[in-house]
Amino acid sequence: MARYRKRGFRGAKHRKSRERGFRYTAIVSTVALFLVLTGFAWTVTTDGLAGIQALPAFGMGKVLGGDEDVITPPVFVGDLEEESSSSEEPRPESSEPPQPSEEPLEKPSAPESSDIPEESSETPEDSAGEDASEAVSSGSPEAEVPETSGEPEITPPPVDPNGPEYQKKYPDMFVPQTEKKPFDPNDKVVYLTFDDGPSALTEDVLNILDEYGVKATFFVVAKDDETSKQRLREIADRGHAIGLHSYTHDYRKIYASVDAFLDDFAKEREIIYSATGEYPTMFRFPGGSVNSYNKKTAKAIIDEMTRRGYTYYDWNVSSGDAEYGATRESIYRDTITQTKARTKAIVLCHDTNAKGDTVSQLPAILKELKQSGYRFDKLDPSVAPINFPVPKS
Repeated sequence: MARYRKRGFRGAKHRKSRERGFRYTAIVSTVALFLVLTGFAWTVTTDGLAGIQALPAFGMGKVLGGDEDVITPPVFVGDLEEESSSSEEPRPESSEPPQPSEEPLEKPSAPESSDIPEESSETPEDSAGEDASEAVSSGSPEAEVPETSGEPEITPPPVDPNGPEYQKKYPDMFVPQTEKKPFDPNDKVVYLTFDDGPSALTEDVLNILDEYGVKATFFVVAKDDETSKQRLREIADRGHAIGLHSYTHDYRKIYASVDAFLDDFAKEREIIYSATGEYPTMFRFPGGSVNSYNKKTAKAIIDEMTRRGYTYYDWNVSSGDAEYGATRESIYRDTITQTKARTKAIVLCHDTNAKGDTVSQLPAILKELKQSGYRFDKLDPSVAPINFPVPKS
């Protein structure tokens, strides 16, 4: 019995020793686990990306992102890359909360231009190249190109501070200077021009021109009434050129001075614009650039109108339809004979209510000149003008 009691005592002692061992092992394991977890948390805080990469191994730090679970980094991925690849002083953390990313461990693709933040979290090398391309694609102020109307800016003509006062008159009444095309002596061309319209016969003239496929130029004296404006619009709509002739056609009045000529010109100019939406760029002097009424003022008027950019046209063929005693036969004969004596002809005709004979001979004139190898065209400021010799004073 004593032997069994002794053996039982030793067995109980052994069991107590094993229990103490188990307790020590549990304590040590608990402490070790605590140290591991504490170290892991410190790693996430200080090691940045390394801590994030360790998260999946522990099955921690996952949130639901769309159709699959994604890792939510504590800071922007771009900030982590900057910390690991640049020695520059780190930027202050964004005040905005971090956003989920489907691929946090890879560099995100370039954002749309409209989503570019004010502060870039990329390295200086990356941002230097991308900022330049983004500035162009996003329309940033640095890359903006001023909008233009598509038309060249017209510079007003210079005003001589010591020159005459009429240079300051009507400061908006000017057109750009136009380079003239060189004349081709082998080009047989006729420029039909009609003065003093529009009239009741304008429609007939336009119909004949359309029938023969001819464009012409009308130097007008239109009045500020709806009938005149409608006729002006019809001329323009059919593709013909409109030049300014005069408002009053009163020689004594308009040639009295440069100021008087400018006043008359400005009034007719506005009528043409109100009817067609276009200001005229060329004109013809009533009676021609040099006549018995403007011998004293012709040079000054021509100089001023040329300074303002306008081109004026005289003629080298006259139909004679404004001469006393003109007939249908004389109109046809004078026009054909004078035109065939030259290769470039600017033909003077008239478009008034009294010029029925001109209208009646127009088809025969067009047919004969076309058969003689001439082409017809309308004037524009690029056509070199035919002008009378200007008096020296």
